[in-house]
Amino acid sequence: MQTYWAQIFILPKKVVQLITSVCRTFLWTGSCEASRKALVSWESLCMPRSAGGLKLIDYTLWNRAAICKLIWAVSTRKESLWVQWIHGYYVKNKEIEFMKTPTQACWLVRKILDARKWFGNRNYKVELEKCSKGDKFSIKAAYLSFQPQYPKNQWKNLTMEARQISRHQFILWLAIKQRLATVDRLERWEIHVPKECVLCSTGTTETLAHLFFECKYARDIWCSLLKWMNENRAPKTWSEEVSWMTKRCKGSKAKSQVLAWLFVATVYHVWIERNARRFQNEKRESHQRLKEISLQLHIRGQCYSK
Repeated sequence: MQTYWAQIFILPKKVVQLITSVCRTFLWTGSCEASRKALVSWESLCMPRSAGGLKLIDYTLWNRAAICKLIWAVSTRKESLWVQWIHGYYVKNKEIEFMKTPTQACWLVRKILDARKWFGNRNYKVELEKCSKGDKFSIKAAYLSFQPQYPKNQWKNLTMEARQISRHQFILWLAIKQRLATVDRLERWEIHVPKECVLCSTGTTETLAHLFFECKYARDIWCSLLKWMNENRAPKTWSEEVSWMTKRCKGSKAKSQVLAWLFVATVYHVWIERNARRFQNEKRESHQRLKEISLQLHIRGQCYSK
């Protein structure tokens, strides 16, 4: 029902803010109750995956794109009763491109005609034609046309691979953006927890750089997987590993895809183990995590081979 009304009316800003707030809260907390907890801004989440976002819907832009379908119908004089009514009462053989929005028109008609201003100096008819094919209009194409042209990030192949497990990709995405709630970040939010790394128990303060891959627990897992893949390489710093994986996993070779899968899975399982030890008092050794990663890879491989 909300989607239906969003294709007919310009949604008030307050309504869009409430919808966005519910979606944002559910993403970060799993609840619909109001919360300010957010590791990444909503604007960043709505960016394309190739630009480092998650391609979530920007409801303001989507609402505009949907309204563009209406102005396209009026401009092309579609065989519709309401379109003929607008032409008969308000357009009256005028050039829609140059006519002013009639002040006596109802609120809905004024908003539809005002949509021409959204294209700025660009010819709105030309822009609408780009979003249509034959007698059909693509709201998706209009939505993409309203989005800024973001530069592509270098590590998009790691977070966009379709064969990856979604929850694994999400944790990697947060890690690359330096948004995982490690102890040093919790301290900034005045959330006080024991600072020592719970994986290696060496007394070292837990940071993202330490977890990946200064920590012996994470280092052992990644070393074993690299050795299994016949990669003669010792893990380095987090930024160096991301950079190496970005270059190493370009292309469609099976080995590159498997290596990328293992890297994403390693980051995920190290983070899950850290949470289990810190908050649930549960513990698995590195060889157990290795076995779980291998089993997941085996199951994943069987699914894609069918």
